[in-house]
Amino acid sequence: MNYLQEELYSSLKTNPKIFEFIEKNSLDGIWYSDLENPENEWMDDRFWEILGYDPQKMPSKSSTWRDIINQDDLKAALTNFNQHIEDPNIPYDQVLRFTHKKGRTVWIRSKGMAIRNEENKAIRMVGSHLEITELKENEEFLHRCNQEANIGFWDMSVENKTIKWSNTTKAIHGVDLDFKPCLETSINFYKEGSSRTKITELVFRALNFGEPFNDELQIVTIQGEYKWVKVIGFPEKIKDNYNRVYGTIQDINDLKKSQIKLKQSEQAFRGNFENAAIGMALFDNDKKWIKINQTFCDILGYTHDELSLLSFEDITHPEDLHTDAAEIEEIIDGARDHYKVDKRYFHKNGHLVNIHFAVSVVRDTDNEVLYFISQIIDITLLKEQEKALKRIISITQDQNDRLKNFAHIVSHNLRSHSGGISALLQLLRDDEPELFENEMIQLLETSSFNLQETINHLSEVVKINLSSNDNLTLIPLSNIINKQIASLTPIAEKNNIKITNNTEENIKVLGISAYVESIILNFITNAIKYSSSERDSFLNINSEKKGPYIIISFTDNGIGIDLDLNKNKLFGMYKTFHDNEDARGIGLFITKNQIETLGGKIEVTSELNKGTTFKVFFKHEKN
Repeated sequence: MNYLQEELYSSLKTNPKIFEFIEKNSLDGIWYSDLENPENEWMDDRFWEILGYDPQKMPSKSSTWRDIINQDDLKAALTNFNQHIEDPNIPYDQVLRFTHKKGRTVWIRSKGMAIRNEENKAIRMVGSHLEITELKENEEFLHRCNQEANIGFWDMSVENKTIKWSNTTKAIHGVDLDFKPCLETSINFYKEGSSRTKITELVFRALNFGEPFNDELQIVTIQGEYKWVKVIGFPEKIKDNYNRVYGTIQDINDLKKSQIKLKQSEQAFRGNFENAAIGMALFDNDKKWIKINQTFCDILGYTHDELSLLSFEDITHPEDLHTDAAEIEEIIDGARDHYKVDKRYFHKNGHLVNIHFAVSVVRDTDNEVLYFISQIIDITLLKEQEKALKRIISITQDQNDRLKNFAHIVSHNLRSHSGGISALLQLLRDDEPELFENEMIQLLETSSFNLQETINHLSEVVKINLSSNDNLTLIPLSNIINKQIASLTPIAEKNNIKITNNTEENIKVLGISAYVESIILNFITNAIKYSSSERDSFLNINSEKKGPYIIISFTDNGIGIDLDLNKNKLFGMYKTFHDNEDARGIGLFITKNQIETLGGKIEVTSELNKGTTFKVFFKHEKN
C-alpha cells in the first residue's frame, strides 16, 4: 500500500473532520443500513436537504425514503440489492428517482457495499448518494431532441467485436428493441450497390486512417422499405490503433425525397424555361430582368447579353408603358396573383412587335413577392389577321346590307308585276271569258298563279333570314297547339285522323309567335296530308325537357318517308317525296329555316308505310 494511502486511513481514524470534509464535498450523502434490522437505516443530512426536507425531522427509518421513491425504481433497486447480497462481485449501483418535497423529480445515483462478518454473511451495508438530476434532465432533453430529429446512436468496437445501437437507431432500421446487431448485419442493411460499397469504404478508412465521415446513403429496413439516412462516424484511437468508430444515424427519408422532387422540379422548370416555344422571363419588383430565355430574345431580335442590358421601358411602346401598372401593384399588395395584357414592344430593327403578356407571381412563406414569371407570345401576325378579318367583315356586312336591299326590291317589284299580270288576266276573264277556252291562255293563267306563289315563298324565306334573335320572347306552346288542332279539326275528321296533344300545359319556348304557329301548323297539316288510307290514322304531339331545349315530337302512323333515298334532300326547297297533287316542296324548307332562326333544330325518323316522327328542339331560355 502506498504510504500516503496508509497515512490517510490512519488520519481518518483519529481525525473525524477529514471524513466530514470528504462526506460533504465529494458526495451528496452517505447512508448506512442494518441488514439484520432492515427498518433501521441512517441517511446523512445532505440526502434530505437535496430532497427539500429538514434532516432533524426525518426519522432514521427505511420506510421514510421508501414513501418518496419511484416504485418502479424501488423494485429495480431491491433486485440489484439481492443480487449483490448473494454475489459480492455484482455491484450495487442504481439510478433512482425521488419526489422532492415540492413535487419535482430528483435523480440520485446510489452505490453500496455490503459489510460481511467472519461467516461472510452480510450484516451491514454502506453506501453513497450522488445527485445527477441535471445530468439526467440534459440526457432526457437530448433524447427528446434526437427523437424529434429522428437521430440514433451507434458504436462499433473492433477490439470487442461488438456493435451497439440506440433504440432510435433500431427504430430507423425497423427492428425490435431486443435486436442484436453485428458488423455483417449492420452493413447488409445498406442498399446493395453504391450505398453498401460507400459505407464499407467509409468504415475501412475510419479504422485504417482515422478519417471521420458524413454521408447520405440508402438503407433497406427489415420490412423492405427503402429509406435515406444521414450517417456520421468518428474514429477513436486506442493506443496505436483505431479500434472504435461511433456516431449517429438520422432518418432523412422525407427530406431527401423532397430534395429530389425539388431538384427534379427545378430541372423540369429550367428545361421548360430555356427550351420553351414561347418567350419567358423572370423579373423583380423593380422590373429588372432576373432570367431571359432565348425565344424572348429571338422575338425581339436581340442577343441574350443585349436584351439583358435593356429595361422594360427601353423595349415598350410609350403608350403601353403603364397599361399594366395597376395590375402589378395589385399583385404586390396581394389582391391578385396573375394578369394578362396585350402590349407593343420595339424590335431591335425598329418595327413594332405585338405581344400577349401573361404574368404570374412567386411568393415566399410570408406572402411577399420573390419574383414574377412572364410569358411572352408574339401575336403580330394574329393582330394583322384580325385587322384583315375586320375589313372582310365590314365588306361582307356592306354586301349583306346591299343583298338585303336587293332582296326587298326584287321581292317588292316582282310582287307588283306578278300582281299586275294576275289583275290583267282577271280583267280579261271578266271581259272576254271565251278566250280562256284557249289552251295558251289557260297556260298563261297557270304560269301567272305559279309565279305569284313562288314570289310569296321567296318573300317568306327572305323574311325568315332577316329575323333577329333579339326579337324572341317566351311563348306558351300548348295553347298554340290546341288552337291549330281546333282550326284543322274538320279536315282531320274528313281524313279520319285523330290528333292528341300530350304536351305539358305550362311549357313555354323562345320564339316569334308567327313562326311558332307556322311550324306547328305545317307539321299537323303534313300528318293529315300524308295519312294512310289503309288504317285509322293518328298524330300524337308530346313534349319533354332536355338541357336547354323543349322537344316537341310529332308522331304519326302515316305513309312514311324513305329516308335512305331522301334523307339528304328532305328539307331542300321544292323537294317532294310523294305524288300528292298539292305537294310543292316548300313547307319543310320554310319550317326548318324558321326553327333554326329561333335557335333550334329538327330531327326526323321514319319508315315507309309505318309512320314518321319529327322532333322539334325549341330553346326555352336565353343563353
